[in-house]
Amino acid sequence: MKTMTDTVIIGGGLSGLYAAHLLEQQGHDYMLLEARDRFGGRIVSTSLNDESPARVDLGPSWFWPNINPQLSALIEALGITAYKQFSGGRYLVDKMRGAPPQAIDIGYDIMPDTYRLHGGMQSLINGLLEKLPSETRFLNTQVRGITKQADETYLVEYERNGNNGTLSAKHIVFAMPLRLVSQNITFHPALDPALKKAFDSTETWMAAHAKAVLIYETPFWREMGFSGSVNSNVGPLVEIHDASPDINGEPSYGAIMGFMGINGPARKTAGDETLKKLILQQAVRLFGPEAQTPLRVEYIDWYQDPLTATKEDIATSHGVYGINTKDSAHPNILFAGTEASRGYGGYLEGALGAASHAIGAIKNCC
Repeated sequence: MKTMTDTVIIGGGLSGLYAAHLLEQQGHDYMLLEARDRFGGRIVSTSLNDESPARVDLGPSWFWPNINPQLSALIEALGITAYKQFSGGRYLVDKMRGAPPQAIDIGYDIMPDTYRLHGGMQSLINGLLEKLPSETRFLNTQVRGITKQADETYLVEYERNGNNGTLSAKHIVFAMPLRLVSQNITFHPALDPALKKAFDSTETWMAAHAKAVLIYETPFWREMGFSGSVNSNVGPLVEIHDASPDINGEPSYGAIMGFMGINGPARKTAGDETLKKLILQQAVRLFGPEAQTPLRVEYIDWYQDPLTATKEDIATSHGVYGINTKDSAHPNILFAGTEASRGYGGYLEGALGAASHAIGAIKNCC
């Protein structure tokens, strides 16, 4: 691992990988540092086995081609194909504990223009990784501090596999949630107090959420005339949809995904195994005895991921994004995470937009 580069990108999720991709296209010298043992950030997909290309998403699942032009262009450029979210059939409304759910024929598509990727959103990550030389990207590398030096370059302090190290760079691109930047990184000189306060107040999208996926041999609910979509006031899953991965126009296997309606602290107290049992009980109540024997139950609680959430991330509503991230003391530090985006903040489209803006600023300044 070298000790000097033009640009250091901190964070290897979609925005960080896309920023690296743009710099690679420009022939720019860069290094991408990711604290996790995998790339993708909040994008993570799973399947029945490592060989299967049919994946389901435990992070973001959907995109909307008519309002996500940059994401749609990237999907096309990477040669990834998409399929429409299944929504045919009756919609279940689960209003009261002790009462059976109501099946409703809505008469229209409840999820128009909503698409998933073949191979899951992980296909985006894999496609971008293939464009980046292995010597430019590093896992298990957590940045601890940023120090501005006399020559206006930056000294980046990091910990990698238990060892401390430093490297110098002209530009720093933070491709991570703004709250984590504020709380986990030490700056010399310090960030502007007003900017730090704004970062602390910026909610990390989906950090308060937990998501479950129940995997079955087939999407049996479709044969029962159900869409797989449920709105539940009972829970523990409050919003449920069919997530069966498509292969050549047919489901590869059955999958139901849902968002938890229990807050993060309560989920932590209950424990994952208890919650999985409650989720399975709910699936049986909604879809009948066939739901009793899934091949697997996948569950991820983003609130308990320290590289996503902080203790302040308890709100499940969509935050307000697009704040001014300029700091006069640090003109060459840029912010490319989706929470920094001025458009579609929190979404995948916002991640690409923020990365493009940051790399454009580097290109224009030098």
